[in-house]
Amino acid sequence: MTNQLLEEFFRNQGYIVENVLGQDHKTYIVIRNYCIPAGSLAGKTCHVGIEQTSSVPYVAPPAIHTFPVLIPMDMSSNLRTQPIGLGPEWQYWSRVLRVPPIPKAYGILYRYDL
Repeated sequence: MTNQLLEEFFRNQGYIVENVLGQDHKTYIVIRNYCIPAGSLAGKTCHVGIEQTSSVPYVAPPAIHTFPVLIPMDMSSNLRTQPIGLGPEWQYWSRVLRVPPIPKAYGILYRYDL
């Protein structure tokens, strides 16, 4: 997989996808108006940021970022979210993609049971 395939996958699903330079000077793939499909946040809409990677073979980044903040940020909670990366108004979720990194896998990545 590549960053371009991931962007293409979400565009083909009807999402607006942009490349955004974060406050940390890294480039992120931002999927606009993503509707969370499952979990306690099911039905909520947010923007999702995924850090671009240049690794070969493709290695999924260890986190996603959401805007707006979806739950209170607290590094001492089980969810350990914080403002970092894209900017202080974005919520950093430290998670690992535990399936092969293909575009379809990102469609299930955001099914957090919060």
